[in-house]
Amino acid sequence: MVDAIEDLGVLDNTLIYCILGDNGASAEGTPNGCFNAMCTLNGLAGIETTEFLLSKIDDFGTPDAYNHYAVGWAHALCVPYQWTKQIASHWGGTRNGTIVHWPKGIADKGKTRNQFHHVIDVAPTILEAAGLPAPQIVNSIQQAPLEGVSMLATLRDGNAPETHTVQYFEMFGNRGIYHKGWTAVTKHRTPWLADQPSLGDDVWELYGPDDWTQAHNLAAENPAKLAELQRLWLIEATKYNVIPLEDRSFERFDPDTNVRGFCQGVG
Repeated sequence: MVDAIEDLGVLDNTLIYCILGDNGASAEGTPNGCFNAMCTLNGLAGIETTEFLLSKIDDFGTPDAYNHYAVGWAHALCVPYQWTKQIASHWGGTRNGTIVHWPKGIADKGKTRNQFHHVIDVAPTILEAAGLPAPQIVNSIQQAPLEGVSMLATLRDGNAPETHTVQYFEMFGNRGIYHKGWTAVTKHRTPWLADQPSLGDDVWELYGPDDWTQAHNLAAENPAKLAELQRLWLIEATKYNVIPLEDRSFERFDPDTNVRGFCQGVG
């Protein structure tokens, strides 16, 4: 695709995003890995015993397999962050490297940016770059306002003030909130288990603005800040229709029990 754009002579004036990853490495493969990943996704991980996996060793990686690596590899692939895909609370399940290319629109080349942004900021950025307003009506249907902010100020100036200052996260009850560098998070469910713990038993963690790997939990040292961010998460979750929480996993594949919807691959 890039070669085709270059052949047209417009590569330098084309805004390209390359987002590296799918919300963290997948931990759905169980601690032992699996030969057929659909077993785990349907709550049947236990039927693939170690003996069964060894009996299929020569078939792994062939068209006869739908195999998945073990949990340990998922954690390794997400370092230096905690947790993995599906765990929307911690950066291991949400943070990805991103490359942006637009030579005629961004003067810097090969530079990094540290301001916080979210994937919902991509569409507003493209609209601003193209000089277009957000659509109000599409196919005669009134559109909800876009929830992100443009990244162009950040992309054009590494010292620009941060504009995306608050962002909630939630998946299967795993919850987090970012606010001006601080993060409060709670991991609720485990990707490879059929557990469904009580939401009331979840333990929240707190990480400071200088702790981008979420390595030093400050919850015990600063309970007031933690409470502030927990309240902010509830405000944002209510604002964006996250409440009531839906923490089922395998059941959401079943149309007979699915009331909120589930899209595999959004992790």
